Amino acid sequence: MSMRIAAVLLLCATAAEAAENVETLTERSQARARAVVDRAADALGGAAALRGIKGVRLTLAGETWPRLQMPTAAPPFEAGRLDETLLLDLGGNRLKLEQRTDGAGFEGHNVIVIASAGGTNYDLRARVATPIPTAQSSQQQFVQYYRRIPNLILRQALERATSLRHLGEDTFEGKPHDVVTFVMADGQQVGLYVDRGTALISKYELVFTDPLTGEEASEIVFGDYAKTGALTAPRRWEFRQAGDVLSKYALSVAFDPPLDAAAFAVAAESFRTAQAAPATLEPAVDELAPGVYVIRNVAGQNQNTLAVAFDDYVLAVEAPGSSNGADDVIARIKEKIPGKPIRYVAMTHHHGDHIGGLRSFIAEGAEVVTTKGNRGVVETMAKAPQVDRLAKSPREVGFAFLENGRRVFTDGKRTVELIDIGPNPHAHEMVIAYLPAEKIVFQGDLFGIPNNDAPPGPPQASTLAFAKALDERKLTVDRIAAVHGRTATIAEFRAALKNGDGGD
Repeated sequence: MSMRIAAVLLLCATAAEAAENVETLTERSQARARAVVDRAADALGGAAALRGIKGVRLTLAGETWPRLQMPTAAPPFEAGRLDETLLLDLGGNRLKLEQRTDGAGFEGHNVIVIASAGGTNYDLRARVATPIPTAQSSQQQFVQYYRRIPNLILRQALERATSLRHLGEDTFEGKPHDVVTFVMADGQQVGLYVDRGTALISKYELVFTDPLTGEEASEIVFGDYAKTGALTAPRRWEFRQAGDVLSKYALSVAFDPPLDAAAFAVAAESFRTAQAAPATLEPAVDELAPGVYVIRNVAGQNQNTLAVAFDDYVLAVEAPGSSNGADDVIARIKEKIPGKPIRYVAMTHHHGDHIGGLRSFIAEGAEVVTTKGNRGVVETMAKAPQVDRLAKSPREVGFAFLENGRRVFTDGKRTVELIDIGPNPHAHEMVIAYLPAEKIVFQGDLFGIPNNDAPPGPPQASTLAFAKALDERKLTVDRIAAVHGRTATIAEFRAALKNGDGGD
């Protein structure tokens, strides 16, 4: 066959294939999603105007009700407070974030400044400046803040249009919406609800695993749109999760504010400089005494469990993290204390980061030791539609409740007292584990040592209440172990209590 004939046949084959190249579902979905995003961009001022945004200053101010982080396990809940000011330089990859928080026994006032070459976290309560290494000040640090307002979300959608897909149509707050999804630069997949009438973004959703209800879509709801120069932006910002309203903020947005060096400056002369916190906390098992272990960073970063060996069984205190993380903790316990069943798992309080791994211990056959006020939370969690060992082999949760604020475990040689020291500002029912012979207390969220050389800062209300409870009960304590952070000496604890006000 001549070269000329071969070329003609190739052209004919190519033409035939092109004629059969029917548009696929993915192509149709992407094209439809792009049309929806283009309409939404026009509703906010146009794609060119969104791409032309050089910087943004926004403020959020309002009340918060963090899910599974309130002082009580059931409503009515006491609202916390958040006031935030965010300055973003989109072209220069700089941000300045100031946050004041107050709620559940904790106050915070921090300013974070990040540029592409690194940044600094200024703790205004402790007057400590902690460097943020370049590796931790990546694009992901910036993109999460783009999700504060729909203007920057749409800007990302336009830049990453090939990942756009049309999920379908849905009704939100009684109005028809187009629902599209795309992947942002930090890898987070976002679902956008675009009002079919106004073309404004009503909300976006992120899918996650809720400890009580399984796979859920958290919702950030925008409302009360108004003109801000040539652009349109919302003035209401609401966070919902698993049907609960977790925060309500008034939102103020200014586009293209001054972005000079002064705008990102912090007067740092009065701050002590600390070492950068480690990017990764290595898993470890600390033996505090024979048969007494703290399993650190195995359930997850900065998540610890106490394991105590008795003659015939093991008592675990705290199941933080998730079912997968708890499975790893259980494996570590069996390595250190072989041949004994984990008969009990105690929880210090009902917050989600402290009970996320309970299902694995229930699957293991452990009874849950807690106060009676937490029964409902534990039972709901045990029935959650999660994919884990408990789902594969369901079993009823068994309880061993504290009575009159106390439950004692002993085999005649070792004793662990579980004591409800509540009401504490952080949780009204707050349990500590006290080992009198070893002079050890294990607690959650009442006191922690930072993972670098930074001082703890002025004591929080929850810490002061903890100290008062130790003194009133005349507990003899040499070491204080923690769910979050390393074990501290009583001298470190007393020194932290004497720390001055440290700032504003």
